[in-house]
Amino acid sequence: MKRKTPTRSQSTQAKNRPSRHKKRVLLIQAVGIGTLCLVGWRILDIQTTLGPSLLKAAAKIQDVHKTILAPRGSILDDTGHPVAYDVPAYVMDIKVSNFRNREALAQNLSAAMKLPVSSIAGLVDENDKWIQWPRPVLATVKEALQKDYQNTPHINDFTFTTTEERVYPFGRFAAATIGYVGPNGQGVMGVESSYNKVLEGTPGILTYKQDASGFPLPGTMKTIQAAKPGDSVELTINPTIQGFVDEEMNKLDNQVHPAHAALIVMDPYNGAILAMSSRPNFNPNHYWTAPPAALDQNWAVSASFEPGSTFKLVVLSAALAVHAINLNQKYMSGQITIDGRTIHDWNYWGWGRITYRKALEYSSNVGFARIAMATGWHNLMHYLRLFGMTKPTGIDLPDEATSILFPKSDEHAKQGELELATTGFGQGIAVTPLQLVDSTSAIANGGTLYRPYVVKAILSPDGKVIQRIRPHIRRAHFISPSILKTIRQTMVLDVSQGIDNAAYIKGYDVAGKTGTAQVVNPKTGKFYSSRFLTSFIGFAPEWDPKVVVYCYVDWPKLPVNDTWGSTTATPIARAVLKDIMEYYHIAPHGSVAQKEEAALMKPPTPTSYVESLPSLVGDSLSTLDYWAKSTGANVIQNGTGQTVVRQWPAPGDSLSTNMPVYVWMSQPAKTVKMPNLKGLTMGQVLSLLEAYQLTPALHGSGFVATQSVPAGSVVHSGETVSVTLKPPLQEP
Repeated sequence: MKRKTPTRSQSTQAKNRPSRHKKRVLLIQAVGIGTLCLVGWRILDIQTTLGPSLLKAAAKIQDVHKTILAPRGSILDDTGHPVAYDVPAYVMDIKVSNFRNREALAQNLSAAMKLPVSSIAGLVDENDKWIQWPRPVLATVKEALQKDYQNTPHINDFTFTTTEERVYPFGRFAAATIGYVGPNGQGVMGVESSYNKVLEGTPGILTYKQDASGFPLPGTMKTIQAAKPGDSVELTINPTIQGFVDEEMNKLDNQVHPAHAALIVMDPYNGAILAMSSRPNFNPNHYWTAPPAALDQNWAVSASFEPGSTFKLVVLSAALAVHAINLNQKYMSGQITIDGRTIHDWNYWGWGRITYRKALEYSSNVGFARIAMATGWHNLMHYLRLFGMTKPTGIDLPDEATSILFPKSDEHAKQGELELATTGFGQGIAVTPLQLVDSTSAIANGGTLYRPYVVKAILSPDGKVIQRIRPHIRRAHFISPSILKTIRQTMVLDVSQGIDNAAYIKGYDVAGKTGTAQVVNPKTGKFYSSRFLTSFIGFAPEWDPKVVVYCYVDWPKLPVNDTWGSTTATPIARAVLKDIMEYYHIAPHGSVAQKEEAALMKPPTPTSYVESLPSLVGDSLSTLDYWAKSTGANVIQNGTGQTVVRQWPAPGDSLSTNMPVYVWMSQPAKTVKMPNLKGLTMGQVLSLLEAYQLTPALHGSGFVATQSVPAGSVVHSGETVSVTLKPPLQEP
């Protein structure tokens, strides 16, 4: 077959075909190179312009700076024992996304924290990635969880950050006065709030890296600024007297179920608050479970109300000071009409013609309406100012209320004769419990008005006194001592012979006055028909007053015809006064004085002290043995080392012949045995359990009767030990 010869045009096309293909390839290469150059330029542009900002944003996500709360200073009672302190604790983070079996996790957490599974399961189940436990956990919780997961990959799913947890060893003890610490580490209510700057210290700074889920990466935590502990404060609160008050207020709560109530005990010679209790009460260890009414305010400090007849003491003092009346003057009791309104005595008919002295004894509203009108607004307001009734007292507690009197701008509109008359028996105005306690203290001490206070010293973290807070005199010698003596004697007659005899304590000349005031309905502006505010204020003994006691009860749930200051507030105040007289070993006067004095002054239990304990810290084991044998001391040793590193009681403390000496050696013990607490005082229990790093839960007062963990049982650091104290039995 003959092959065809290509034409010329076909030859030309064949020659041009490789040239066109080459151009196409070159074009593609050029486009590719151009694209690469554009990408490279864009990368360079991102690195030079957006790179630093993106890196900074990434660092914000990965690097975390966190505040470390400083160990908060302790709050001590007036015997130096802590009523609020910090313990080492941990913020616990859990990466729950790595746990397939959430139920098992909840059970392990429940066992470690001794909480119901039901209160934990919801928190564990509701989170998909990680959780931070709402409250710091103690070392015992950390150790338990690390033991549970030590041989599993989950050991790295727990992160523990050092922090502090606030502990209130006595629970509800003076709760509103002490206050509590909120979740942000700031003090709320009471001393925790007013002395927050002193107590809180200086926070530290912690840094770590976190993963995409926000979980801290193991091994990245570093403290870049250590926290500085706060200073401590020492209160004027006497733990024994506070115990008396709390016990009686609990009885009041159970018996009459008031809406609110408060009881204050003050030293009339310096203004120190020895006890203060408010109802409703709460436990600051679990403040979030308390009703709002308990956390809203300290009712002993932040309330103002119509005082009723307790106000008559100031009115009578003013009237005698300006010679408006004479106590032996007589008037017709029963009723009086002023500006068209009739005022009746509480028994409606009165007692006929009686003296103004009897007006106080019988608590006659008609008599005090006449006394106030005879005194006049100008003189009355002058003495209300002198007695501290027109301004807050200045106590070192937050949110103090003040009185509601008639301002000068309303003088002509509101300060008429009727208002003056009702002010005379404590209605139509409002004052505070502290103002009443302060003014009555001035009557008790002979005419000196002090500023009430609850903190007597500020201490450094090592226990040295930084500042000693001295009593502050607000006003002195503003009224004749002879007038105040007359008032005191009349108050004693009121209790011993008058209508306030529910406060009578044989042999102690209790000076007192009750009050019963109606409460205004804010919606209608009229008085409730069945709601009253009852109160009692008084002091004892009249010849040398040791304390002023004030109790008020808002809305006691009793029948209307039985709702009086004498039936509700007075029994509580009387019981507290009686306990305090015995506590101070004050002998009564009168025919039974000698017998009662002997009973009061007899020591509750015989105690023999052999020596002042030396410092054993640093002693070798052989030196310790020699000292124990030579003195006959009962030494209980913790640990197996050769050197003493800690001891209890502290050096210088008096050592009872039957009291063991506890020492801790340089080699710590693997397990610790519970000491025998029976017979110890409250202070000894607190210091011994603190030395054992155990958490006390104390009940009652006096000497230890029972302990929840038997002596000799194995205990772990941080474990709570419940201790019941009882007063010693008096011999007949």
